[in-house]
Amino acid sequence: MQYWSSKNNFYLVFLILFYNISLQAQENSPYSRYGIGNIRDIENVANRGMGGVSIADDNLQIANPTNPATYTGLKLASYQIGLVLHRVTIKSSTESNQVGKSTLSYVNIGFPISKKTGFSFGLLPVSTARYNMQTSDYNASVGSLVNNSYYGGGGIQKIYLGAAHRFGDYSIGFNTGYQFGNIINSSESSFTDSLNILSNNIYGRSLIGGVFWQVGGLMNKEITKDYTLKIGLTYTGAQKITVKKETFWESYFGDVDNVVSKVDSSVNARGKIQMPFNVGAGAILAHGLNWQIGADYQYSNWKSFTSFGLPDSLNNSWTLRVGGAYIPDANSVNSYWKKMTFRVGFYTGKDIYNFKGAQLSKTAGTAGIEYPIRRTNNTIGQINASVEVGSRGTTDNNLLKENFTHISLGFTFNDKWFLRRRYD
Repeated sequence: MQYWSSKNNFYLVFLILFYNISLQAQENSPYSRYGIGNIRDIENVANRGMGGVSIADDNLQIANPTNPATYTGLKLASYQIGLVLHRVTIKSSTESNQVGKSTLSYVNIGFPISKKTGFSFGLLPVSTARYNMQTSDYNASVGSLVNNSYYGGGGIQKIYLGAAHRFGDYSIGFNTGYQFGNIINSSESSFTDSLNILSNNIYGRSLIGGVFWQVGGLMNKEITKDYTLKIGLTYTGAQKITVKKETFWESYFGDVDNVVSKVDSSVNARGKIQMPFNVGAGAILAHGLNWQIGADYQYSNWKSFTSFGLPDSLNNSWTLRVGGAYIPDANSVNSYWKKMTFRVGFYTGKDIYNFKGAQLSKTAGTAGIEYPIRRTNNTIGQINASVEVGSRGTTDNNLLKENFTHISLGFTFNDKWFLRRRYD
């Protein structure tokens, strides 16, 4: 088995650290205060370039956890890491503010166990929450202005492992694992005048953990000598996951350092979060290694979400994705540029949030590029980059609109495993 040199590993680690340190910025997404936060994409950077189309993509070199049945397409061991930079402009009807963040997106490994069986495991995002908001309201009953602050953060990740097996033109697969994390939701209300009215500070943290499962199917059928049709289906089951909640409620005069009394507190309050099911279907038409076009549709019943038995401002969500990829000459031996992959796509749909009778919409256009790297006959790799430009929400009815740009960078290293030695 061949390996990358320590020199190349050093450059890779340096690049990852530089990316995360140099691009850090403040993140603030007010909508992430609800539910479990903003739902994160789990698609590979390569798939993000073509609108996120991935349910029927059984890539030969890249493990695709969106649909576990695609693991049967792996011909080489695949080590993957993804990074993403978020830039968001939050707009109200009167003002706007720009925020951003860079973060690790995913880490996973996939490899073929046999010609018909594939396996994968890794770490994937589920959701992220970070917000900091201030409002001022006049309380007529006491004749005073009240300053309200809302802040919090955290998120959920999942560790998964999965396998798939192929039966002729058809494959079935599964993913399972453990999703975990913590989410902080806090608020503070204070009075700005000299009245002897207690201000209050409420701090809450939820510790979340539970098992998840997902099944998938795939048809990969050659319809002519040059064309292949791929159809994928995937289903993630609804589940109740355990949550432990800590809440502290303080009342004070002046500032939080001058605490008058602790009105209430609870530790180790246990309950359940009802997570929704997710169903998806996708199709890809491929012309050899030259080009492919495809579409995905995904649906989740977030309206059924509850935490400690209470619903939230969520509704059922759906996303339609369309995209394609093109390689000028996959077999070129003289030009790496001809072997590069160019991708384009878009997605549109309804987000999980629902306020004032209106559900937020989300739409974006995407583009991506892949640069192949060859080390030896048994070791290759790719560098993928993608960009998403779109918007979510509206400024109508005193709501917020987010114009976003997501820049993703992915590294894939491939190696041949289980090679039989010819000489001792």
